[in-house]
Amino acid sequence: GGSPGTRGGVPGGVGGSGRAPPADSTGTHSLYTTYHGYEVMFHVSTMLPFTPRNPQQLLRKRHIGNDIVTIVFQEPGARPFSPRALRSHFQHVFLVVRVHEPCTPKTTYSVAVVRPEETPPFGPALAEGQRFLGGSGLRPFLLAKAINGENAAARGGRLGAMAARTRRQYLQELLRAHAGGAPLPAPPRGLPTLGGLLRGGSGGAGGGAVVAGALVWGAR
Repeated sequence: GGSPGTRGGVPGGVGGSGRAPPADSTGTHSLYTTYHGYEVMFHVSTMLPFTPRNPQQLLRKRHIGNDIVTIVFQEPGARPFSPRALRSHFQHVFLVVRVHEPCTPKTTYSVAVVRPEETPPFGPALAEGQRFLGGSGLRPFLLAKAINGENAAARGGRLGAMAARTRRQYLQELLRAHAGGAPLPAPPRGLPTLGGLLRGGSGGAGGGAVVAGALVWGAR
């Protein structure tokens, strides 16, 4: 099948708390799958709660806006996607999927990847003009690309600095509890720090080219 996961009920909502959250604030169903030892749970916008007459849709944004990798599906005729339409400190990688000749024996899918400059390239490689016939070949590609994209984004830039700071705090707590409070040595020079990244500003990144239906920007 072409779906990246299997639809199923989630105990306690998407958060998996085991108890039904008030007013269904996280949704009752999601898509879940496993891939090469990884467990993948998708935040699907149409499966998250919808609030009528609320343009902000915070119950959806609080989940999708905190994801590192976002998959955007576009039907024929959709306008080019730009990541500047979304404001988030966590969304770093966008996989833009566009369907061609849907609901016919000739249905194919093209994929474009948007990533910030601080996130290194990651596989699997995507050839220029590549099309996926049906959904069977698209599914493993998207799963591998999404997992690798999250790992690449977490290794550098702002997300890498946040992870390094969190690990340092945990190590400091372990030393305080088991080693008499000995301080950790200073981090090596040249490693990014969260404060330095925040002070550095976002800089200007001009619009890029339209690739496979996606407007690619040097996002920061």
